Amino acid sequence: MIWSYRADAADQSEMENQHMPWNLPAPTKGGDAPSVEDGLAVARFDDILARHVPDFVTEKDNYGKPDDGNRIDFQFTLMVQEDKGYAVAYTEGGDPIELRQGKACKPGATGEKSNFRMYLAGILTPQELAAWEASTEDAPFDGSAIKGRLVHVKIAHNKRDWPEVEQVISPVKGK
Repeated sequence: MIWSYRADAADQSEMENQHMPWNLPAPTKGGDAPSVEDGLAVARFDDILARHVPDFVTEKDNYGKPDDGNRIDFQFTLMVQEDKGYAVAYTEGGDPIELRQGKACKPGATGEKSNFRMYLAGILTPQELAAWEASTEDAPFDGSAIKGRLVHVKIAHNKRDWPEVEQVISPVKGK
């Protein structure tokens, strides 16, 4: 329970007009956003994950369609350039700097103007994108080769000041 209250009154009628002290939870401090500059960077594409957000469920979204609250997240890890290539970028606390896309992606929304397609088109090579576009339910595109791929990304901070991948530009050549 998020909150509770105590009352000294023995019955409900006395409680209605009596001040009752509230015991609220103590505030907690979330983790700090990693220190990442806005702009172009290299990231490793890690995965595509499905999640459900109950607060997003609605009968009509901005386009007048039902929203089941399901979303797809593109997961990335920020990389830094070193003498012999790229290495994982870490926070001051020693954790890898993990990023996700900045724009929501809905399952099944894969049309030409969809956010899903925008992110995927930056991860895939032109040949892979053509193969994905030609895929069907009976002959799906095998995307196993793209996991771990290094890509050029544009990073921006959201309204809570956390870095996100705003755009995936292209795969890093030769990586």
